[in-house]
Amino acid sequence: MLDTFETLREIIVRKFEKKAEDITLESALESLEIDSLDTFDIIFEAEEKFGIVVSNDEVAIKTVQDVVSLIDRLRAEQGK
Repeated sequence: MLDTFETLREIIVRKFEKKAEDITLESALESLEIDSLDTFDIIFEAEEKFGIVVSNDEVAIKTVQDVVSLIDRLRAEQGK
């Protein structure tokens, strides 16, 4: 099974040219200079990678941990 955090970190490193070691579960997206549009971009790619669907009302996201928790919950709910 794909590790959610590692996969998200790879997406952020590739899309936003960040250093992997700078991205932790506690990292605020804002501190990584990732805005709300960028967050949607990350979530869209995660949807494709994990085969899940994220509804638009589920995006109260401030940290990398918030994204990981959301994806893990949806993966469990959607059997992915």
